Amino acid sequence: MLKRDDWLDLARKLDWDFSYVEEREVFPEEISGSPWLTAETWKDWDEPYRTSYTEYVKNQSIKEASVHAVRDAVGKVEDFQKHDPSWINGLKLHAATLALAEFAAVVGNLRAARFGRDSAWRTTALLGALDELRHAQIPLLIMHELVRWDPQFDWTHKFFHTNNWIAIAGRHLVDELLITSDPMEFAVGTNFVFETGFTNLQFIGLSTMAHAAGDRMFEKMVKSIQTDEARHAQIGHPVLQKIIAHDPKRAQYLVDKWFWRNWLFFAVITGFSMDYLTPLKHRTQSFKEFMQEWVLDQFKRSLEEMGLALPWYWQQFLDAIDTYHHMVYASAYTYRATTWFNFALPGPEERTWLQEKYAKTWPLFDPIWEQITNRWRKSGPGVEWYTHGATPVTFCNLCQLVLCGGSPERNSAEVITRGARKYVFCSKPCRWIFESEPERYEHHKDVVMRILSGEAPGNLFELLRYFDLTPSIWGKDVAGGRYPWMQLSKG
Repeated sequence: MLKRDDWLDLARKLDWDFSYVEEREVFPEEISGSPWLTAETWKDWDEPYRTSYTEYVKNQSIKEASVHAVRDAVGKVEDFQKHDPSWINGLKLHAATLALAEFAAVVGNLRAARFGRDSAWRTTALLGALDELRHAQIPLLIMHELVRWDPQFDWTHKFFHTNNWIAIAGRHLVDELLITSDPMEFAVGTNFVFETGFTNLQFIGLSTMAHAAGDRMFEKMVKSIQTDEARHAQIGHPVLQKIIAHDPKRAQYLVDKWFWRNWLFFAVITGFSMDYLTPLKHRTQSFKEFMQEWVLDQFKRSLEEMGLALPWYWQQFLDAIDTYHHMVYASAYTYRATTWFNFALPGPEERTWLQEKYAKTWPLFDPIWEQITNRWRKSGPGVEWYTHGATPVTFCNLCQLVLCGGSPERNSAEVITRGARKYVFCSKPCRWIFESEPERYEHHKDVVMRILSGEAPGNLFELLRYFDLTPSIWGKDVAGGRYPWMQLSKG
């Protein structure tokens, strides 16, 4: 019997010559991506894991057994009921935005499994598709039993099927990144930028916090997913290197575009969890510290090794680490009834911690939370209140998130006119992406455009039904204002 190393490369690099069609017909540029290069140019493509299908199945079987064992031990409703309510709502946020996004990634990987330009790439992408299917199934399985305890967990499955404003932003990102991108853009935007630069490292940080919070189920879930992400994230590097060699301008554009697009959604999902929804005693680091330690250094090093420049907006990005997720969280807290999860009000100890972690910018945000705290003191515990009235907010015409760029002192919104329509953006990078590919984005209808066209109601309270929210489901303060520190300060 042949040893593994004697047959693996032959199997991975098995390809064929075309006798009655041209190579461009089998791999058209419109579907395979640009720059279009011959198969001969791609023949040196490789990735470090070099996994065979037999090895893949064996390893995944062990991982699955481990997840199910932990679920049987600590994944029951009564186990989750022991966790802090703030942490539970971080789970609702992550589970909803994760599950069906992973399923969308199945489509992107399958497109690469057919139209990737090297046989080894196609094989690795096929295993990646199987990975993503497993990643979709794990949170659906784990959170399903929790629905009977808390119906907000139902959004693990239904989130991307709704017209909720966060779901609209999520689909706008996911559909372009994972479903409609060609294999080359998918490899850069997903495998290189998102999985290598963000999610792979995000899962490390979140699993550490989950361990500190005593949530062994969530810890096991993200670790099990992360080990897969680490493997098929390796697709991105050799694809990007090939693009750099033949079209460096396009390579830089794809990296710049997808780093910013991924960053905005990542900041909301992970920034909320790390700085607001993880109980203070379980926080191992701030979102800013996490970004500096796990994302910035690694991503900068990867770009330097490949000869690419940092994105042109790098300083604006560094500034946004100190402000963006704080801006969105404060806005979302005020409009919390438009979400499917509950929000934690930062108390004196949390605000002191945030002041230590964000020394330069937190003084801009602390007065906001003091004002919100005073509003709770006036209403009294258990009396939900909303200060925004019945008027919806405005959304960025690129990322589809609320216009929360900049700081409380200076909003970074940008406005352009194209044809007879004005477009508003939360930042210069969002405007730049839109103007680089206007035909790709100009016809998308955000919440405001749906209201103006009559597709959605203009009154916010009626809009909640459009968002598929009811009083028993929509977001509230996690404690209903019943914070011990608030009672003490009031007395």
